[in-house]
Amino acid sequence: MATIKDVAKLAGVSASTASRALHDSSMISEATKERVRQAMAELDYSPNYSARNLVNRQTNTVGIVLPVRESQDSLGNNPFFMQIIQGISSICSENNYMVSLASGRSNEELKKNIETLIRSGNIRKIIFLYSKKGDPVFQYVKKQQNVTCVVVGEAYEKSGSNIRYVDNNNIQAGQDAGDFLIAKGYREIVFASTDMAELVQAQRYQGYCQSLSALGLKEENLTLSRVDAQGNIRRLQKFLAAYPNVQAFVACDDIMAIRLQRLFKETDRSAAGYAIIGFNNSWVAEIASPALTSVNIFPYELGEKAANLLLKPLKKETEPVIIPHQIVERESTPIRAE
Repeated sequence: MATIKDVAKLAGVSASTASRALHDSSMISEATKERVRQAMAELDYSPNYSARNLVNRQTNTVGIVLPVRESQDSLGNNPFFMQIIQGISSICSENNYMVSLASGRSNEELKKNIETLIRSGNIRKIIFLYSKKGDPVFQYVKKQQNVTCVVVGEAYEKSGSNIRYVDNNNIQAGQDAGDFLIAKGYREIVFASTDMAELVQAQRYQGYCQSLSALGLKEENLTLSRVDAQGNIRRLQKFLAAYPNVQAFVACDDIMAIRLQRLFKETDRSAAGYAIIGFNNSWVAEIASPALTSVNIFPYELGEKAANLLLKPLKKETEPVIIPHQIVERESTPIRAE
């Protein structure tokens, strides 16, 4: 089995230089790094991360923190999280890092799992896939020494030397979704959400409200559960009885939009009778019936950017990185007949 000394000899450099090149040190020229990489490939050399981690009390693993959910099925079945994790994993793989997920059904369970990652796994690089004001899990991580993290979401706290943010402009995205439906001829438009404590939903709702208020239209919010299917039927029936003139919905994400389509059928209403626009442009949007218009927030790119921010040297007091969005039109938002 090849060693770092074998790599150094073939590349014509010292073992210490080969090691620095392997760790992408700024002290080593790109030409030298490339010679070392070629030598590694020729010798089929793989770094002994386990040994290095024992010596340095560090690990080549990035921790990914998922939001608390009543049921983990609501995470595993959400294409957004799968896409963003794929984006993170691609960059981590390129940089010889692995990923480890932390999830939980409560803040206490999630915090305990992260404690294990940090204390037992020696993980010092963490990506949060959500942003939530007053989140006790994030507050715990922020206080840990030598831990850097990237948050996918709103920068509700000031960026610093160990915290970075990557996000979409969700207020603008929400406003664009509302404007899109208005341009199609809809005026009685409802926002459908699950948890306004999540900043991404609150911001999309804020943008939706700005869109409607610009024309003097009244905003409404329908809150549905992620897990209580029977309760959602009653909530929707009660809401539509109170607001019988509803024409369209801005759903907080594609999963909510699909949930609405299913609920319409279960309450003997046609999904085609209401225009619906979601967010994330996940694969479920294409197979929905009717196919779902959705705001593409490019989750794979969000994951790539989050990982890049985490794995490169951080600059102090940098601004959040914003990923653009784009509306992808499909059959769920036809022009409204007068």
